[in-house]
Amino acid sequence: MVIAQSFAKTMGLYGERTGALHVVTTDKDTQERVMSQLKIIVRTNYSSPPIHGAKIAAKILTIPENRKQWLLELQAVTDRMN
Repeated sequence: MVIAQSFAKTMGLYGERTGALHVVTTDKDTQERVMSQLKIIVRTNYSSPPIHGAKIAAKILTIPENRKQWLLELQAVTDRMN
């Protein structure tokens, strides 16, 4: 299973290329082969991605008071969109 996640809209990090890719595999061999292919893809796309967006996301997600505020604001945004 592969899950791609972007923080562009949910964290307001438009243009920062901040997100996550999650891959669930059934065994260690498959994991190693998938990781090898992902590393090739990443290296061909960019060698030094911007880090400031990831640092902002980390501060939001790892500091409990920031995460709580973000979740409240995220709920307000999704309520408006709905």
